Amino acid sequence: NRVLGMGPFPFEGEEDADIINAGKQTITTMPGASFFDSSMSFAMIRGKHVHLTILGAMEVSQNGDIANWKIPGKMVKGMGGAM
Repeated sequence: NRVLGMGPFPFEGEEDADIINAGKQTITTMPGASFFDSSMSFAMIRGKHVHLTILGAMEVSQNGDIANWKIPGKMVKGMGGAM
């Protein structure tokens, strides 16, 4: 989540629980990868600096508003919604 230069899934035993994708799966990074916050990711998208963007949402209103939420009492790493 918010990484440019995502690598393949890690081998068993080599997982780092702090490096995950939007689906909460552990991932690896490629050499030279960079991490950034939400505002930077949207700036890169709006500035047309990336070739492909996939925006996922757990809930969308009839006006197109995206809601980020989680199930009460369930531990999750980060908020819902993904790009």
